[in-house]
Amino acid sequence: MTTTLTGTFVDGAIQLDQPVNLPNHSRVTVQVQPLEDWRKRMQRGLKGWREYRAQHPTGSGGLRFTREELHERD
Repeated sequence: MTTTLTGTFVDGAIQLDQPVNLPNHSRVTVQVQPLEDWRKRMQRGLKGWREYRAQHPTGSGGLRFTREELHERD
């Protein structure tokens, strides 16, 4: 059985994000791989979104109403 889990390294120990269904004292092999920083992923995603938006502008071509037309007052 192979399971991939995520966790956080705190004070010299790994705290898993979810419990593991193994009996106590089970021997396991652990491979540690740091996750990519979420800020870098966010920046890449935003850059891609801005490029897409620049290539695909969204203009409605419809009428533009004035403030008075939008907020009719009697």
